[in-house]
Amino acid sequence: MTTFNRNTDHRHTQDRYTGPTAATTEAWSNGAERTYNTQASMTAQTQSPAVVAKTIAEALNEHFNGAEWREAAEQAIPCEFRPKGTAPTPVQLVNMANRNVEFDPRQSIYDRSQITKGEAIVGDMIFTEPTNTAALFSSRFTLLDAHVIAGSTENSLIQMLDKWQADFAKDCGSTVVDSLIKSPSVEAKEVTIAGTTPAVRAEDWIDALTMSINQSVGNSLGDFVLLMHQTEQAVLERAAQRAGAESIEDLLGCRTQFYSKTNRGVFMLPKGFASLSFREGADGAVWKIHKTRNAGVQGWDIEVSGVADVMAQAKVKLKLANPADPNEKLQVETVAFPLVTRVTAKA
Repeated sequence: MTTFNRNTDHRHTQDRYTGPTAATTEAWSNGAERTYNTQASMTAQTQSPAVVAKTIAEALNEHFNGAEWREAAEQAIPCEFRPKGTAPTPVQLVNMANRNVEFDPRQSIYDRSQITKGEAIVGDMIFTEPTNTAALFSSRFTLLDAHVIAGSTENSLIQMLDKWQADFAKDCGSTVVDSLIKSPSVEAKEVTIAGTTPAVRAEDWIDALTMSINQSVGNSLGDFVLLMHQTEQAVLERAAQRAGAESIEDLLGCRTQFYSKTNRGVFMLPKGFASLSFREGADGAVWKIHKTRNAGVQGWDIEVSGVADVMAQAKVKLKLANPADPNEKLQVETVAFPLVTRVTAKA
């Protein structure tokens, strides 16, 4: 019986190619060398998707419920963190400018048809309340078993989480905008933004926002946090680069946050008021991290959720004068006060 040499390709009378199992150096005719090794990828232990998902969930919990995130949140936007079962902390401020406030005196002791407007004068106390709807922040991403088993590195996971966190921050901004748009304390103004280049458009926005400042709650742009649509981010970053500024904050002179979804304009949030009041759980954690097995797609769902009250509904008490006798002021009405300015660009 003839014995065949399985390591020889008899069609070409050449040995069959054998993949390297250790570090191999290949010398080329021009003197160059190439070193490669497939042993690590062929024999390394396969990562467990369950272990990777658990590690990511623990890292997210450590980040979002740590002191570093709270400090960054307070620097980004005015906010507070309150223990479970407590109410949001109202902020009081003495009005420093005369403001006309329209209202509906439903329980007026005078003729309602004659009283439709009152004036909040210097010295009147302004206080904030939560909006009628709270904000539930929630985001989920799926870690597929196939992606983990096929090969994932620390850098690839960091890139994925950085992208997800940036999108999550803008989605949270959209939720805040949805609550602000319903608040009677949001004052709308329309401006003209005619710039077609980043530098000119940025200058138009700076001028328009400066002219729209609510003098009762701030005297300069630095007294506000701007909540802007994400389409303006690249424009302002390019304008900052051209102006020699290190960031958008240096260009505008104030903090800026961005939101996604529908463009509803720029919201000027006064820093003197707590804009977000985060609710803590029984364990003191602001964010809840859920890790759930999704058998339908053979992967792990990781969800981050938290609840905050939007403190953007301002009130002021007005004394109403009797139309027949202006010196008689027996009735007091609590009415909405314009706290947040919404600046939109004309079409």
